[in-house]
Amino acid sequence: MAPQVDDRLRKLADASSEPILAVHVEPSDDMVSERARASFDSEELAIELNGGRALLEKKAQLAQMLAETEWGDKSKRYFLNRQEEHVGGLKAATAIWDMVRQKKISMEEGTLMRTLLFMPGGLELHIGMFIPALMSQGSPEQQAKWLPMAQKLEIIGTYAQTELGHGTFVRGLETTATYDPETEHFIIHSPTLTSTKWWPGGLGKTSTHVILMARLFTKGKDYGMHAFITPIRDLATHKPLPGVTIGDIGPKFGYNGVDNGFLRFEYVKLPRDHMMMRYAKISPEGDYMPPPPANAKAAYATMVYVRATIVEDAGWILARATTIAVRYNAVRRQTAAKAGEKELQVLDYQNTNAELMPLVAAAYALIFMGKSGIGMYNQFEKERDQGNFELLPELHAILSGMKALSTWITCDGIEACRRGCGGHGYSLLSGLPTLYASYVQNATWEGDNNVLCLQSARYLLKNLLGSQTGRAPQGSASYLGNAKAEMKSKCEVSKAKQWREPDVQLAALRHRATRLCIEAAQSLMKACGGDLQFEGPGWNSCTVDMIRVAKAHSMLVLHQTFADGVEKLQRAGSMSSQSVTVLQRLLSLFGLTALLKDLGDLLEDDYASRQQASLIRQQQYALLRELRPDAVALVDSFGFEDYLLNSSLGRKDGDVYRSLLEVAQRSPFNDTEEGPAWKPVLEARLNPNVRANAKL
Repeated sequence: MAPQVDDRLRKLADASSEPILAVHVEPSDDMVSERARASFDSEELAIELNGGRALLEKKAQLAQMLAETEWGDKSKRYFLNRQEEHVGGLKAATAIWDMVRQKKISMEEGTLMRTLLFMPGGLELHIGMFIPALMSQGSPEQQAKWLPMAQKLEIIGTYAQTELGHGTFVRGLETTATYDPETEHFIIHSPTLTSTKWWPGGLGKTSTHVILMARLFTKGKDYGMHAFITPIRDLATHKPLPGVTIGDIGPKFGYNGVDNGFLRFEYVKLPRDHMMMRYAKISPEGDYMPPPPANAKAAYATMVYVRATIVEDAGWILARATTIAVRYNAVRRQTAAKAGEKELQVLDYQNTNAELMPLVAAAYALIFMGKSGIGMYNQFEKERDQGNFELLPELHAILSGMKALSTWITCDGIEACRRGCGGHGYSLLSGLPTLYASYVQNATWEGDNNVLCLQSARYLLKNLLGSQTGRAPQGSASYLGNAKAEMKSKCEVSKAKQWREPDVQLAALRHRATRLCIEAAQSLMKACGGDLQFEGPGWNSCTVDMIRVAKAHSMLVLHQTFADGVEKLQRAGSMSSQSVTVLQRLLSLFGLTALLKDLGDLLEDDYASRQQASLIRQQQYALLRELRPDAVALVDSFGFEDYLLNSSLGRKDGDVYRSLLEVAQRSPFNDTEEGPAWKPVLEARLNPNVRANAKL
């Protein structure tokens, strides 16, 4: 309750407020001014990025629908404990699933609702991996049996590959599936502590079945990793089946609504027809029938698909972070040049602009790459269904490297956005800590990023070696066919603005990728005694160079994809020249920032001179100035609803401080005026009456 004062005291205080109010600016007014400065129509670009006006409007409608449900209400999201998160996430996921099953919404709308809800729960891998694995690796008979149950949520599944002692190194996994022809069953067993399945989402307390990755043994021979549809819980009681030990792995850095679990087997029998047999098969007598040579890697298809979705998600997640940070820094004011003047908007400081705008450009680049990656995977699926797996090596190499690069960019970018929001960025109410904690696991899951870079590097070195023996490199690695000539090339920039041209930037990135690949091959050959060996001590002594190769190649692919996408939009003529121009500036900023980050590589072999290199930074600063008026419009163009962002700092109307205060007051800590520690701890020390009575 406000203290009571008379008119004299009120007037005295109001007089002191006058100089403050004279320079005060309402954040919402700043946001209006920011949008008025834009050089292009943000709605036009939002429609393009989101796949059309109808889809953009659909997202707004679904967000409103979600906000009106009990399970979709986000007003107290940041105050939930882990159990509440877990149960709430499952309630929401099953409610959306039921709406799809009842045809109240389409499957696509259900996916959109899950994205808008942003409340990961125990169904994540059921939807994202269990069902896709059944569809891609199950035989027609297996699909007919298991898919209807999975789609009705009569069973809930996850994907159990990672083990306590082994992750990305699939060949090192230790869980065994030994076939017994007498009973026509497999014996599933966890022979070591390190063979314990560890990390699968939804495994701890939700899933009833798993797609189990285990080493197949039959007739005394190890046939390596195969997938098995494995029940783990009694459907009537939800308790573990005999011989199965399951549990939750405990609290994590984030993503705590998901019950990541552990799983062990002690001599568990599994019928023969539970082995996924779309490609590899085993006869009742125990004879192993391998997949045709052309699709021997078919089991990788599920992982490749998931990596494609990770790449697709990376840009949109970074877009959320940059939306919050740019909007907040556009209305946050800090420091006046002199007394009586308005404080400066933080986004007008060059260092803030230079931190955030390249991240906005990176988000756009990753969104273009994500669409391309999904397109590549869809094309592979069409070819695969015709029995053609020729695209898999290239797809695997691109998406392995791109999964690593995109998640590194996004993880680092979210944290940079959080730091860029100052103290308020540390508050959960900003939305950024939760976004970071939920997302950062992407750098590890579905393949540790460094390991994926090594896989991509192997592919590149093999292409380079092939070019030297008459086999022309294919796909994204085709530039390696011109490696000798590339090593002699020099930067031809003579005027500063030439650095803005995509072809000039791509030439520099291509030279860097080629040189790093050649030098890595030379280092590996030296370490291996004159040969190229992709395992063993020699390889292990060159992994730093290999990771650099993969990063350089992936950055080249990312920039090329962004450039191709912008050029395609320009040719199509479906967007205004103003929107195309701002995209071209973002493209240039993205390329210049990438070149600056690894400028030493271009100077090291004299590809670029010191003077040419200095022009890169000059042009980056110029682009930052040119893009500054469009900053808010560019993040508006991502088309996010406030419901999705759930951020006091990222509100579309800019009313950030009112929102912080209103949301903070919802905290359970504020349920009482005195607070939860008053009775058990503080009253005896602070209340003079209690102290006096204690002395009597």
